[in-house]
Amino acid sequence: MKNFLLLMMSITAVNLFADGHDSPPMTAHYGFSTSNPAAVVESLQTFMASDCAKEMPARVTLFEPHFNGDNGASHILTFNYQNGKGMDNVRQTFQTCAAAQKFLADGVGVISQEYQALSTPIYAGGTAPEANVYMLWQMKVTDEAKYAAAYKKMMEAQTEDGLASGSYGVNRIMAGGVDGMTHFAYIFGSSMAEMTEALSVSQASDNFKRFAREVESIREIITVDAGYTLIQY
Repeated sequence: MKNFLLLMMSITAVNLFADGHDSPPMTAHYGFSTSNPAAVVESLQTFMASDCAKEMPARVTLFEPHFNGDNGASHILTFNYQNGKGMDNVRQTFQTCAAAQKFLADGVGVISQEYQALSTPIYAGGTAPEANVYMLWQMKVTDEAKYAAAYKKMMEAQTEDGLASGSYGVNRIMAGGVDGMTHFAYIFGSSMAEMTEALSVSQASDNFKRFAREVESIREIITVDAGYTLIQY
């Protein structure tokens, strides 16, 4: 837990962006393992009920990966920011808010850091009113522009054919990451049954097959993960 505590504090140590409104949207990802998930959930709920947490300019989500191979993370905590200014404001919260300090202290001896990453979206689309489940493709991409163009073309064609479901997109890794990944693609859905059924239909389409051929030489899939959304604020 000590490393995780230091990691969380590192986002409060410096201003990453001097001019927040010029920086892109971004997500901070913290993968950790715990033997006491109930204590983690209770601690997060207590912190997010505090006045200073309610004022944070970030969407906070706790995920529970169920199928993530040999990755040791039992949970993933994410902070979604509209820009770097939002991240800097959260820095102030963790420096000055007693509830934030207690949230970090409560984790001592309960959780251990597995990985961390900072990402920014390069494409996003669709809607998932109930984003209860997710699937994540961690990738190494050598030509981002070509991959993004092919992905966009494919998803627009899938939407036109009525084959797009849930919310979806691609993010670039700005810092950190797992196993050398440079990007990840994702989908969210309301249930595992609905999401996997829609994915099977989508991947059997000509649109997807063309996309796979177009990006074969510039994309390496490292892992495919799937799991559940536990809490979102």
